[in-house]
Amino acid sequence: MSIANKIFTNTLWQVIIRAVNILVGIFNLALIIRLLGLTGFGFYTTIFAFVQIFMILADLGLYMTLLREVSAVEGREKENKIVNNIFTIRFIASLIILVITPIVIQFFPYDPAVKTGIIYFVAALFFQSLISTLTAVFSKKLAIPKVAMVDLFSKVLYFVLLFYLFEAKGSLNMVLGVHSFVYLISFILFYLFLKKYITLRFAWDFSYWKKVFHYTWPLAITVILNLVYFKFDILILSAYHSPTDVGLYGAPYKILEVLTTFPHMFMSLILPLFTAAWISKNLDRLKKIWQHTFDFFSIISIGMMVSIWLISKPLMILLAGEEFAASGDILNVLIVATAMIFFGTLFTYLVVALRLQKQMIKYFLVAAVVGVAGYFIFIPKFSYWGAAYMTLVVEAMIWYFAYLLIKKHLAIKLNYRVFYKSILAGILALLIGWQFKEFNIILTVIVAVIIYSAVLFFTRAIDKTSLKSLFNRKA
Repeated sequence: MSIANKIFTNTLWQVIIRAVNILVGIFNLALIIRLLGLTGFGFYTTIFAFVQIFMILADLGLYMTLLREVSAVEGREKENKIVNNIFTIRFIASLIILVITPIVIQFFPYDPAVKTGIIYFVAALFFQSLISTLTAVFSKKLAIPKVAMVDLFSKVLYFVLLFYLFEAKGSLNMVLGVHSFVYLISFILFYLFLKKYITLRFAWDFSYWKKVFHYTWPLAITVILNLVYFKFDILILSAYHSPTDVGLYGAPYKILEVLTTFPHMFMSLILPLFTAAWISKNLDRLKKIWQHTFDFFSIISIGMMVSIWLISKPLMILLAGEEFAASGDILNVLIVATAMIFFGTLFTYLVVALRLQKQMIKYFLVAAVVGVAGYFIFIPKFSYWGAAYMTLVVEAMIWYFAYLLIKKHLAIKLNYRVFYKSILAGILALLIGWQFKEFNIILTVIVAVIIYSAVLFFTRAIDKTSLKSLFNRKA
């Protein structure tokens, strides 16, 4: 089976399982919102953002470091050494965060419901942090569908338990506690899958730890700066405005978070190929991989934006109820930010492959300063609109900065043919789909997808030869 076919097979399964995951995740989100109500969901969103910030701090850039390190070696013994040492570092960092987060939040002016809820929820992101780091092993082995299956299992289990809580009129703390329980079960299942590739145990090779920290500190700084502009919007919004506003913003923001898991999962498959091509100085291969990935993201992201623009308001009402109708307009803005994240992910992963993380730090710092300043300026006055538009601005900056850095060090250029054709297809799909938007959201999306796909096909934005090679296992 060719590498292209392996990536396509992994991506196809990923797309299928991810689509089911998104569907189940939407049902879960709907249950949570309808169970907690607008104010309760505002508390839930604040808790999630606060804990996630601390867990991202514990990441230390270890996922990207593990993915790059394990991609550069062969043999189970070498892989065991790398994975086990980095896993041990991540476990200790996450355990420290698990302990201090419920203490730190006591010094913030949040509602008692938020401070208590942290205790029930923090274990969820502890286990999630371990899973996210170890996912690098499955990326190297081109076995990402197994990760997606664990994710699907956790979402289905969560749905079953949420449905029980919904019928039993459960509380916020019950919802948070169930979330932690589900991730514990997910980690156990994840570990069973992992045993095929790695003998997981704690490892204490401090000389290797020193090497890891040498590689990872630029990533750690960029991760910290990234969380500053990516998560502070919700915390600042919760400080200046009511839980109602936080809930209205949090609902479409959750959709953004679900959708942006895909480019990271996809790029985790591509990073080893980027790395191998760069190390071997095979620039032609590197350019082809970069170009095809850019084309793929162009088609996916523009089609995603058009679909959401057509159904955003009825989608949020269907998902959360009439009181969340205003979230539809917020989603229209955040879906553009989501598309920016797709492209930003492509370029920042290439930055890692080229080992330009240190040079990227200054750009992340600029984005973080602009983002935080913008949040403090616009959120107090414009509430969730200030948060949404500043998120869009900052994500566009990250994409642009990463592009400039790559352009400076890589003497190859992108071809924007598919990107422009995707925009044309998107405009036509939007204009025609708009005529159906008052009838039915499913019909509207179907019409838009058909038009979008047809235009891409007839303008030859989709390369039939490449498609055949992907389906051909002997290619």
